Amino acid sequence: MSLKQDDYYFSKRIAWCDDSDSEQATRLNQKKSARRTHYFHTLSKHIVERCVEEGVGTIVVGDLSGIREDEENSESKDWGKHGNLDLHSWAFDRFSDLLEYKAEMEGITVEHVSERDTSKSCSCCGRKHEANRVERGLYVCDECGTVANADVNGAENIRQKVSPSPATDGGDRSNGWLAQPSTFLFDKETGAFAPQEQVTS
Repeated sequence: MSLKQDDYYFSKRIAWCDDSDSEQATRLNQKKSARRTHYFHTLSKHIVERCVEEGVGTIVVGDLSGIREDEENSESKDWGKHGNLDLHSWAFDRFSDLLEYKAEMEGITVEHVSERDTSKSCSCCGRKHEANRVERGLYVCDECGTVANADVNGAENIRQKVSPSPATDGGDRSNGWLAQPSTFLFDKETGAFAPQEQVTS
């Protein structure tokens, strides 16, 4: 959310400038870029530190290459006015590079896995049905009744592509775990990531 807020704030400020090439617009663009870079460094560091703490040897991320193109005709996808703006402001390659660099320093590998159909499939029973993604953040399987955070369900499907074996820690991957993921937010006051309940800004 912090990145979207920054993007909106700085884009609005830059639009108010008399000239997009003016000194003021250039300064605003530089500040926006610096804040984004800081956010990416902080996030990648946080992820790698958590993996070190938990003894994770491989980080799996969705392969977003080609996300801007339509697979059938190799043309740019139309995600609507706001969707197109959001998509083209993503810097996933930059973030992935930072994550891989920091992970490698700790002996952790990063694998990129296709996200194809991961948001449509139930991570518990495998049922694939687009309508199961009820809304942006909710996944409800009409076959087995799993209720999950939609992003966590997709992430679990990606994990299963790399490590299909069940959890060895005895963790329950049923509704409770999938529906209530732990959430870390960027705290603007501290400039770091913290559990959701501790973030005040």
